[in-house]
Amino acid sequence: MYMELLSALVALIVVSKREFSDVYARLVGSESMNIAAEMQWRLMPPTTYADGRVALSAVMEPAFEISGDAYDYATDGPRVRLSIFDAMGHDTAAGLTANLALGACRNARHQGADLVRTGERVDEVLIEQFQGARYATAILADLDARRGELSWVNCGHHPPLIIRGGRWTTHLRCPPALPLGMGLGVEATLCREKLQPGDRVVLYTDGITEARRPGGREFGLTLFTDFLIRHHADGLPVPETLRRLIRAVMAHHDGHLQDDATVLFCEWLGPQPGPTDQAAALMGLPSAGP
Repeated sequence: MYMELLSALVALIVVSKREFSDVYARLVGSESMNIAAEMQWRLMPPTTYADGRVALSAVMEPAFEISGDAYDYATDGPRVRLSIFDAMGHDTAAGLTANLALGACRNARHQGADLVRTGERVDEVLIEQFQGARYATAILADLDARRGELSWVNCGHHPPLIIRGGRWTTHLRCPPALPLGMGLGVEATLCREKLQPGDRVVLYTDGITEARRPGGREFGLTLFTDFLIRHHADGLPVPETLRRLIRAVMAHHDGHLQDDATVLFCEWLGPQPGPTDQAAALMGLPSAGP
């Protein structure tokens, strides 16, 4: 027990110090990070989070060369805000587009904007900056963790997935609006889905499903969903499932991705706050129990 508590304390110290110390970045960096990745990782929230109602985990690859992908989440009482962005291009300008979209999304959220208005605000900011030359696809979502109601808008992005019962998946269909930054004034449709306890909502970018062997087939949506279901049944912590997913995608692509690959998982545990040990187990974290 004491070793688990000590490891949790050390992890807390590392996370708290990394924001203002270059020592950590030098120690963990196995290779040089490009400028776009440097910018984006500074804006990303932690890759794991859990409380009594939800457990979240995210992964972005290639971690040191990411350019146009970004994800975000935040809690607001019982509400959980989720977003994922995929900006056009694979360069520093794509990173700037994704970062600006993420910042505009947070700004609108902090001002109390709903999902539709948030999308409009991001669109306006990108138009103001790039005059229509740059855009980003996105999913913007809210989860009411007390009722298990998921609301979202699709801005030209791949539809979210739900893994239900660890046995099957469903695609959350919603009429897609245009990507953010095109400025054509097409209002997004707000869609809703009632979740069941244990449902896993999966947001992802096309670098996952469109990873292709040289001269071969794509990793594809079928292989992606089959992989998630198989490893869900293994009872592995969510971060470990995502780590294995990225390894599989990289192996499919002979170790080198041509596009950014990002996944954001959100598992709804149920309407009543559960024991923290349950959330900790999902994240692979040590329990603070006796």
